[in-house]
Amino acid sequence: MKELGMTLIGCGFIAGFFITMIYPNLEVKNQPSNRSCIGECYLEDIRLNGTVTEQLRAQKLAAQGDPFSSIRSLWSGCAACHGANGEGMAVFPKLAGQSAEYITDRLNTYKARGEVGGMSATMWSQAALLSDEDIKTLGEFIAAELK
Repeated sequence: MKELGMTLIGCGFIAGFFITMIYPNLEVKNQPSNRSCIGECYLEDIRLNGTVTEQLRAQKLAAQGDPFSSIRSLWSGCAACHGANGEGMAVFPKLAGQSAEYITDRLNTYKARGEVGGMSATMWSQAALLSDEDIKTLGEFIAAELK
């Protein structure tokens, strides 16, 4: 409920009345100006920028840094065969929607030169280049980002 309240106050809208009409000089500390989004721009502003709560959450995540920054360059190599969004291509399987455990298990099997399917030999050289930490983070990345 607090988040909803923050969203409504931040955009200047409460129960069908605009705050700027009721309190034209109202300013909410540490929040965007309520004058920045009134009338017909409300839905457009939300569509483009998200709610105030979503914006604050994004700022917090940005301040923490990208937990997958170290793995994004590795993913570009995976994407060459598995597709930019992990959708799979030709004989290369879909990775999107797989769990971190599934990806980690498969990569560890390939790294140990184990057989998983007809394309196992193709993956042996790829997985051999990955550290245990890379494999763990790549699994988390695929599970979190490629749904």
